[in-house]
Amino acid sequence: MEVKSTINETGSLNQGQTKTAPESGADARSPQPFYKNKKVIVLSVAAAAACLAVFFFNFAHGAQDAKTTGPEPIITVTAERAAAHLMEGVVQVTGTIWAWDPLSIGSEVNGLRVESIYVDDGDKVKRGQVLARLNSAVLNAQLAEEKAKLKAQQATLRRTIQPNRPEDLLSLQAAHMQAESAVAEAETMLVKARANLANAQHNSKRYRGLVAEGAVSEQEADQKDTDAKTADAEMHNAAQKVRTAKFQLEQAKQRLIMGQQGGRKEDVDISNATVAQMQANVSRLEALVAQTVIRAPSDGLIMRREAHLGDITAMNKVLFQMVRDNRLEMRAQVAEVDLHDIHPGQKAVVTDSTASSFKVEGRVREVSPMIDQDMRLGTVRIDLPQTVNDKRGFKPGNFAHAEIEVGSKSPLAVPAKAVLSRDNKSFVYVVNGDNTVSARDVKTGARVQGYAEILSGLNSGEAVVVRGAGFLKNGDLVRVGE
Repeated sequence: MEVKSTINETGSLNQGQTKTAPESGADARSPQPFYKNKKVIVLSVAAAAACLAVFFFNFAHGAQDAKTTGPEPIITVTAERAAAHLMEGVVQVTGTIWAWDPLSIGSEVNGLRVESIYVDDGDKVKRGQVLARLNSAVLNAQLAEEKAKLKAQQATLRRTIQPNRPEDLLSLQAAHMQAESAVAEAETMLVKARANLANAQHNSKRYRGLVAEGAVSEQEADQKDTDAKTADAEMHNAAQKVRTAKFQLEQAKQRLIMGQQGGRKEDVDISNATVAQMQANVSRLEALVAQTVIRAPSDGLIMRREAHLGDITAMNKVLFQMVRDNRLEMRAQVAEVDLHDIHPGQKAVVTDSTASSFKVEGRVREVSPMIDQDMRLGTVRIDLPQTVNDKRGFKPGNFAHAEIEVGSKSPLAVPAKAVLSRDNKSFVYVVNGDNTVSARDVKTGARVQGYAEILSGLNSGEAVVVRGAGFLKNGDLVRVGE
């Protein structure tokens, strides 16, 4: 077979095959003439030159096109401009279910043994219900002793107030009456003595006149003078007896008054103070005995029983933990940026983290006035219905989610997919005028219905990459698609 190469009229290289009949003998194996081999070589070189010319022509035009169009975009993305977006105003929070007012119940008496326990974890109790009893034998004995001392001191007080018995008072009254009688008798004798004195003086004077007339003797006149002097002495004696009887009457009167009034004021005051002190001791011991019975301070639920039979009480030891009034609340941790939107009275839908189908409606009761300096979180307390802590509902310690309705607003927002996170910071890719992208740090707020609130870092109208943002780096050239 013989291969022939030819160049057609267009300058392209063609190769063809022609079949010739085999020649016989030595002529068939003899070499071709030289001028034929030279022609083949020339044709081959010409074909190679043509190929090189075509290659360089295409290369030159390709370089010129590349220089004209520039680099190609690395990815096609979608973008959306930052703009005001209507949000329903729902703040998503998480937190723990706990008692709205947890009660820690202990003993007010130290060193007593727990004798009986009447409730256990999960029991519902009423105000005043007995939870446990302590051993009060020692306190009861001390109380009995103090009551006996008080009774004795009260008797002493009565004796101090009125030391005389009724019969003693009757005796004093009789002595007073006797003294009055003695005064009356003495006054009667005084009157009689005065009358005798007057009569004796009159007789003495009359007899002296008769002596001058010679009717009586001098001796008789002297006798009358002596009788007058004797009557005068008897009159003075009777007057002294009257004074003595009156003094005795006054003494009897004072004794009667003192007997009727009782003891001295100072003695009575001292006795009263002693009685009051003993009454205070009795009241103190009665209170301690009453405290040996541990009672529920309000209606509620026993969260935990720490007491055990035989335990010795101490002032700082908790015996029971209660949920006051059987009320629970959710203590939610809220970011600082969301805290200013939450106010008491707002509705919150609380969902159990372990059973998403269990939801209840609560109300915000309190917003913490202080923010944690490290976590930048504040505490929001959400009241739950009193029926949610049954066997199918929330339990103290449950982890829960809540959506707090804070009202509608129209903040600057972008699609939430456009916001990326790196090193605990949020950022977006902003599309520049030349279709390159720039990473921009932003501060975000609420995220509602697929949109993220932009608090700072973006201006209204700036375009941010939405789809494909996760594949970019700062300065990349992109093609913005629909």
